[in-house]
Amino acid sequence: MAPPAVDYSLYYVTGRELTPSGIDFFESLEEACKGGVTVVQLREKTITTREYLEIGTKAKIICDKYNVPLIVNDRLDIALALSCGLHVGQDDMPASVARALLGPNQVLGVSINTEAEMTEALKEGVVDYVGIGPAYTTASKTNLNPLLGTRGVSRILGVLGKSSIKAVVIGGISETTIPNVLSQCAAPLDKGYRSLDGLAVVSAIAASQEPQAAAKRLLALFRAGSSRAFPLDYAVLSPDSKAAKALEVIELACALLVKLRQGPNPLVHHITNGVVMNDTANLTLALGASPIMSSLALEVAELSSRIGALVLNMGTLSVPQCEAHMEAGLAAKRNKKPVVFDPVGVGATSFRRKAADELCSAVHMNIIKGNAAEIGAIAGTLEVQTRGVDSVGSGFKDPASIVRDLARREKLVIAMSGETDYVSDGNLTFAVKNGHHYQSVITGSGCMATTAVAVFAAVSDPKDSQAYLVAAVAGLLAMNVAAEVAAARPDVKGPNSFRAALIDESYNLTPEVLRSRAKLLVL
Repeated sequence: MAPPAVDYSLYYVTGRELTPSGIDFFESLEEACKGGVTVVQLREKTITTREYLEIGTKAKIICDKYNVPLIVNDRLDIALALSCGLHVGQDDMPASVARALLGPNQVLGVSINTEAEMTEALKEGVVDYVGIGPAYTTASKTNLNPLLGTRGVSRILGVLGKSSIKAVVIGGISETTIPNVLSQCAAPLDKGYRSLDGLAVVSAIAASQEPQAAAKRLLALFRAGSSRAFPLDYAVLSPDSKAAKALEVIELACALLVKLRQGPNPLVHHITNGVVMNDTANLTLALGASPIMSSLALEVAELSSRIGALVLNMGTLSVPQCEAHMEAGLAAKRNKKPVVFDPVGVGATSFRRKAADELCSAVHMNIIKGNAAEIGAIAGTLEVQTRGVDSVGSGFKDPASIVRDLARREKLVIAMSGETDYVSDGNLTFAVKNGHHYQSVITGSGCMATTAVAVFAAVSDPKDSQAYLVAAVAGLLAMNVAAEVAAARPDVKGPNSFRAALIDESYNLTPEVLRSRAKLLVL
C-alpha cells in the first residue's frame, strides 16, 4: 500500500518560537489550516521527547480536523507514535533506513541542497517528496546550507526531471519572493518544464498576527503563479510563416516608435555606469522617452511607481550600486514595471558573477541584453571569452541556439548584440542584420542598445505575451538602422563624429525609414 496522495501546494513548517506574543500556538495552527495550508510539518529541536509527543498529539488532532496531513521533522519515534509522515535532513537518519522503519503507508520526505543529493534520492527511490533549499536567507534557521537562489533550485528540479517524486522549495519563501520563485525555478526539460509542486513556508505564517489570512494569500499566490504557461517547445515555422512573422514584428516595432513620438514620454530609470551615462540619457531623449539616472538606493523604490521601465547596467560596478540595483529591481517587480538587465563584463571577475547571480535570483528580469561573452557567462559556457567588458574571438558557432536555450531556461527574453544581433524568448528567435562597424569602435554602443530596448519596453503592453520580445527586437532595429543612416552621412568621418550623428538619426528616425531598412529574420 502506497502513502496517500498529498497536495503539497502550501507546506507549513511550524516554528513555535516565532508565534507572536499573546497568540496561542495551537490556535495559530488551526487558523493556518482554515486558511488553506495543505501540509503541516511539525518541527521542534529543543524540547524533550515527552513534550514533543504532547505537542504532536494536539497538532495531529487539529490537522485531522481539517484533513491536513501532518509530517514530523527528524523524529521517527514521534512519527511512529502519531502514525504520521516523516521528514529527514541529510544529517538525520538515512531515508532508506527511515522508510524501512516507517513502513510503506506514510509520507516520507528528505531535504535536498545539491544536485548530487537529488541524484542519490532518485537512486534510492524511497521518498515521496523533496524539500529543496534554502532558496534565500531565512530567519527561522541559522545553520543554513549554501543558499541556492532560484537558479540553484532550478538546476535541482532539472535533475528531478519527470520523476513522480514531488518537490517543494523552502527558505525565505514569502509573499514578496513567491512570484519570482515560481517564475524562475521551473526547469526546462526536453519537452516542457519541471515545476514546483508546492511552497514550504515558516515565518510567513508562524510569525503572522493573522495566520488564516496569510495562508489564504500565500496559497492564492502559488496557484496563480503555478498556472503560468511556459513554452513547451521551440516554434517550428515554414519559410513563408517566418517571413510573415518578421514583417509582423517590424510593423509592431514601427507602431511602438509612433507611440513614442506621439507621447506622453515614458520615464526610463537607468542605474548604469558613468562611462555611458551621458550617451544613454541623450539616446533616451532622442527616441522619445525621458531619462532619470539616479543610483541612490534610498530613493529608487519611491521612483519606481513613476517609471515606464528600469535599466540595470553593471558597467562601473560598486557595492552601493549593487544595493541600488537590488532595491530598484524589487520595487519594479512590485510595481509591474519591465526590467532590462545589461550584465556588462559579468564574466570578468567573481564579484561580478556573484552580483549578477544574486540579482537575477531575486529579480526576475524581463529582458537580459549583452554581448556574446556576457550572454555566455550567464549561460555558463566558456565558448566565448571576455576581455574586460568586450567579447574575444569570432563568437558562438550556433548563436541562435545559445540565446534560445538561455531564454527558455531563464523564462525571459535574451538579446545578444554583435555583428548580427539575436533575440529570443525561448519560443521564437530573431536575427537582426542591421548595424554598422562604427558601433563596435565607440565606447558604450552596447549600453546604448540596452537603453533603446528599455525605451521600447516602456511603451509595450505587459498583457501581451510577446510584448518584451517585440520591444527587444524594436530597440535593436531602431538603434542599428539609426547607426546605418548616421554612418552614411557625409559629415561623419569616423567614430567620434559618428557618435553625435547616431543621436541625431535616432531623433530623426521615422517608422517609414525603420520599415524600409529593417533586416529581420526569423530563425
